[in-house]
Amino acid sequence: MAKQFRESKYLNESGTAKGNWYMNRLDYFKFYQYPEYKKHKILSLLIGIICFLLTLKLLPLTFWGALPFLYISYLSMRVFVLLHTRVCRYKGYFLIPKKIVAFLRAREIELDVNDFDSVATMNNK
Repeated sequence: MAKQFRESKYLNESGTAKGNWYMNRLDYFKFYQYPEYKKHKILSLLIGIICFLLTLKLLPLTFWGALPFLYISYLSMRVFVLLHTRVCRYKGYFLIPKKIVAFLRAREIELDVNDFDSVATMNNK
């Protein structure tokens, strides 16, 4: 999907007949890899899996004790998906700290928003 994200035939579509959803470039941005990119990607995957397994172990004992591990698992898996696709929403995501989105936004790939496709999309909204 990362290579199809900027193809001209998908730039302003909300979906295709196959059921694949493509993101509008006015709502989402791509970002560059940074020096610790691979380390963060691996750590987020490992932390997500470990916290999810801890959640499964703690859930029968205490629901409230499992909630922090469930949140950490959600957060780290969401970060893993963001790092894997390298596409992020400008507005952020549900229960994701704005600091993470700001960190990725600092590494945003600059695009020309005055090209024909973007102007046509802005006029349709």
